[in-house]
Amino acid sequence: MTGVSCYTLADVLAWAHAAGEPYAAVCELLKVPARLGMIDDDIGVIPADLAYFENKIAPSGYAAVSKARDLKAARQRSNARVRALINRFLLAQSTDGAADKGKARWDQLIDFVQQREGFKPSGLPFANGTSRGLMMLRARIHVAPRDVDDVVVNRIAAQLSAEKRKSLRRALKTLNRLITDFGDYSALAGVLPKTPLQMPVPVSTRERIRWSSLPTAFRSNAEGVMRSALSQPVDLLEEARRRMDAGAEAAEVLNELDVAAAGRKRVPLNPEAAMANWRSAVTWLVLASEKHAQKRDGLKTLAALFTSDILETACTDQIARSAGSAYLKDPKKTQTLKGRLTALETLAKHGLKRPDLVAIVELQKRFHDEYLRNVGRTMTDDVRSLCDALTHKPASAANFINAPKNIAARALAQIQQAKDDKNILKEISGLRLYMTAVLFAAQVSRPLRSSNLIRLRHRSTQANSGHLTWIRKRAHAELRFARGEIKNDREVSMHVHGDEANILWVWLNDLRPRYLALRDLPDSPYVLPGSATPRLLKAGLSLPKGCICPSTLSEIWRDGAEIIGLDLKPHQARHAVATLILAVEPGNFAKAASVLGDTEDTVRRHYGRDSGAAAAQQVRAALKSQHPDIFKKMKGRMG
Repeated sequence: MTGVSCYTLADVLAWAHAAGEPYAAVCELLKVPARLGMIDDDIGVIPADLAYFENKIAPSGYAAVSKARDLKAARQRSNARVRALINRFLLAQSTDGAADKGKARWDQLIDFVQQREGFKPSGLPFANGTSRGLMMLRARIHVAPRDVDDVVVNRIAAQLSAEKRKSLRRALKTLNRLITDFGDYSALAGVLPKTPLQMPVPVSTRERIRWSSLPTAFRSNAEGVMRSALSQPVDLLEEARRRMDAGAEAAEVLNELDVAAAGRKRVPLNPEAAMANWRSAVTWLVLASEKHAQKRDGLKTLAALFTSDILETACTDQIARSAGSAYLKDPKKTQTLKGRLTALETLAKHGLKRPDLVAIVELQKRFHDEYLRNVGRTMTDDVRSLCDALTHKPASAANFINAPKNIAARALAQIQQAKDDKNILKEISGLRLYMTAVLFAAQVSRPLRSSNLIRLRHRSTQANSGHLTWIRKRAHAELRFARGEIKNDREVSMHVHGDEANILWVWLNDLRPRYLALRDLPDSPYVLPGSATPRLLKAGLSLPKGCICPSTLSEIWRDGAEIIGLDLKPHQARHAVATLILAVEPGNFAKAASVLGDTEDTVRRHYGRDSGAAAAQQVRAALKSQHPDIFKKMKGRMG
C-alpha cells in the first residue's frame, strides 16, 4: 500500500459522519474491509485513493458481505456509492473553493452539449449520450475545464482500469472537439482549454522492450544459448556420439554428459513458453544494463549482461517498483523476481554452461532471499480471502456450487428474451453467458487449468483425440486428458454429472450451433469455439485453429464470478473445490490432493491451518439444503 494517498478509509469514515453523508454510503464503506478479507479495524490501513479503489476494492467479491439476490447489481451499486464518497472526501480537502468553481464550469459544458445532442438522423452535432463522457470528467477532474492539461489527464488515467481508460479517451475526444469546433462560441468563452489535449500515455510499470528491437547479432547469440538450454537428453547423446566419432576421449565425453545433466530436474516440455520466459528475463537485464552506460545498440553477447552490477540493479529496481506501485503486488508476495532469476540461472547453467555466471545469479538470490517467493509454498492473499469466504460464509459456498445452474438459467432467459425482441446482439450476449455456465460446470466438477479449458475438445482432430465421452446422455460425461496435455505430465479424467452434465449437453447440441451461426464462425473441435489458435503447446502437440483466446476466457468467466458475488479466477476454482471437499470431509487431505492433482503435504500446508469444525458444519448444512447431490458428487465422482 506504499506510494498512494496519505489518507485512509478511516479518515473518509470520520469525515462522512461529521459531514452527514448518506447512511447507505457509510454502510457500504464499512463493508470494504470484509470485502478485502480484513477485519473491521483494518479500515485504517486501506488507502483513500481512487487508483487503489478501482484496482483492489471495486473488483473484490461481494458475496461475503451481502445476501442480495442479484449480487452483481449489489456490488455495482456499492462501488458507485463508495467511489462517490471517496471522491467527495478528496474534494472536501480543497480549501480554496476551486473545486466548486470547476464543477460549475463542467456543468456549463455539459448543458451546452446536452442542448445539441440527439440521434444521428436528427442532424444535431453530437450523438445522443455524448454528454455522459463529460460527466465522467466532471466527477474525476477537480479543476475547471480550462485548467486541464496533459499532466492532469495522465494522473487521472493512472487511476483507472483499462476499460475505464477507453471511456476517458472518448470523453477527451469530445472535449477536444469542443475546443476545435466550438471554441469561438460566446457561451463557452473562458471555459475551454486553449489547445486540444493529448490522449493519456499508456499506463506501464516499466519500459517494455520488444525482442525484435534488439540488435540482430545479439538476438542470434542469445537464441543460440536458449536452444542449447532446451537440449533434450537424446540431443545430448547425439552430440556425444559426434564427439566420439571426431576422436574425443570417452572419459571426457562422459564427464561432459554428467555435467550437462547435473542439477537438472527436467527439460522444458514447451519450448515456445520457455523461450518466451527467457526472452522476458533477458530484456529485463537489458533495461538494467542501460543504467550502467551500456547502449542497447551495442549489445553483442548474452554473457556480457551477466554481471553483478547489472543483476543487482535489475533486482533492486524490481523490488522498488513493486513496493511503490498501487497496481503491483507487494515485492515479498510476488513470484516475479524468483521466476526471472531462475530463468537466468537456467540459461547460465544449461545454455552458456558457465559456472562462474551461475554463481553470480545464485549470489543475487541469496542477497534478495526475502523477496523470493517460492511457487506453492504459501497461499496468496486473494486465495486466502476466497477460502475464508467459502468457509465462514456458507451462502458463498452454496453460490459457488450452484453457479452453473443459476448462470445457465439466467442465460437461457436472456436468450429467449432476445429471440422475442429479435435482438441478435443480445442473443449473442446470452449465448456467451451460457458459455460461462459451461466453464463453471467444468470447474465445479473437477477444476482445470485455463489452458485446458481453452483446448477442451468434444471431438478428435487428425493428430489428437477428443476429451469428451458421454456415458449417459444429459446425465454423465467423462472428460479425459492425455499426459501430454496436462502441466505436470500426468493423465487426468473428470466426471460431469447431473445439472452440470445437462448444461454441457444443451450447449453442444442446441446452443453451440446457433452461436457459430450468429458469429459466422467455422465449426471446430473445441467445446468453446472462437477464432484463436492454441498457443504455448507442449512439444509434439499440434492443434488446429478455432478456440477462444485467453482474454475472452477471462471476460466470460468474470461475468459468472460477478453473478455469484465471488472474486475468483478460473484457476482459483481449484482452491474453492479443495476448501469445499474439506468442509464435506474434514481432514481428508488425500481426497483434496487427488482431485487437485497435487501432493497431500501441499494441500495440508495450504488448507490445514485449523480443524474448522464449527465452520465446516455450517458449510455442510448450507450445501445440503441448496445442493442435495453435493455429498454424492464429492465422495466419489470427482475423478
